[in-house]
Amino acid sequence: MDTNRITAAPAPQAGQVTTFYSFDGAGPRSLALAIAAGLLAGRDAARAPVLMIDWDLEAPGLHQHFPRTHEERTRAGVLELFEACRDRLRDGSRPQGEDAEALAAHVLDGLDWDAYIERIDDSRPLYLMRAGRMDDSYGERADGLDWDALFCACPALFRTFAAHLTQRFGHVLIDCRGGRSAATSVCTALLPDKMVGLFTPDPRSLEGLHGVVARALEYRCSHEDEQRPLLFYPVPAPVDACTDARLRWRFGDAQRGHAGYQPQLEKLLCECYGLCSVSLDSYLDEVMLPQVGLVGMAPPLGRAHPGERERLGPVRSIDALLEWVEQGHFPWRPLAEVRLVEAVEALRTRAGDPHAPALVRELARLGHAYLGQQGELEAARRIEQHLIAIEAGLHAMEPLRRHGEPAGDGLDDRVSRL
Repeated sequence: MDTNRITAAPAPQAGQVTTFYSFDGAGPRSLALAIAAGLLAGRDAARAPVLMIDWDLEAPGLHQHFPRTHEERTRAGVLELFEACRDRLRDGSRPQGEDAEALAAHVLDGLDWDAYIERIDDSRPLYLMRAGRMDDSYGERADGLDWDALFCACPALFRTFAAHLTQRFGHVLIDCRGGRSAATSVCTALLPDKMVGLFTPDPRSLEGLHGVVARALEYRCSHEDEQRPLLFYPVPAPVDACTDARLRWRFGDAQRGHAGYQPQLEKLLCECYGLCSVSLDSYLDEVMLPQVGLVGMAPPLGRAHPGERERLGPVRSIDALLEWVEQGHFPWRPLAEVRLVEAVEALRTRAGDPHAPALVRELARLGHAYLGQQGELEAARRIEQHLIAIEAGLHAMEPLRRHGEPAGDGLDDRVSRL
């Protein structure tokens, strides 16, 4: 059997796959991914090489954010790699009686991975897998690749594909095409550990994102071989720079009967993860990707020029997003807790050094003791929310009591709904 080759050195620990998806608007999605990749690749070159994959075969454009790749049109990519997989699956020489995992390994181990992956920055470990070779046959070949047939021929193919890459890369970032299709399902339901979902004020944008996320999580729960966690991180991309417009979009406009996206997202997360309630206040205070003038606004490879880390700038917004995404924190965890957990983990690592000061070890112990009480703290927060709701109900009943009117929707009803 041939063996695969990837020039990138093996990652010290298995990496993770993150899909960037938007139901509409490929430009903001690709730019968000490019910025995230540049930031991640620049943090710890020895620990986490980063691979970007342009899986938008209908409108590929991720390479446009990296100038040295502009003139390269003959490099093979996603399309050619899975064409090769299709041909190997049709090859009658494959061993008989293999299970799905063994068959997938047989198919993927025979590929020359270096033919599909290129390093695009010599100063940091940043790599790219293009959509495909842009020759005259590209469009016809892209239309002719049957993703459903590939999955049916080897259900473990895509899962094993992701595992191969995470052995070499600390972060694999997938630029997924919009809408709904078999290719979209591969990128959202089969491949990722995490999913970043961008959406705009167009109602169909959030509705489409909702459907794709719910379907991916339902698939994970209902298929025995795919029961793996999938963390979802929504990212609003407003088209109006006006603060009032952004706030109305986020929290809703009761006078116009418009529901805000924050309560809709909180409801979605509760439904998908089986939670009673969540709050995205802290997360959405930090994460918002500006869309107006987005293309060409960010420097290549995530390098920030002066003024580009302003509060609503794209580099700053993606940097804030990565505080949750990189270490897999739930988006409903407040930023203060995220930073506390990371600080305690850093202390724990230092405390493992026998030469570390005693104070470091004591701080690590206290930090872990505090974090161990988070279940009780969460319960206390929920009790506090219930008490606030009861108090609000009592205040609402006061005018009715003063006028001697019956309290039809009174405290008993309110408490029963709690």
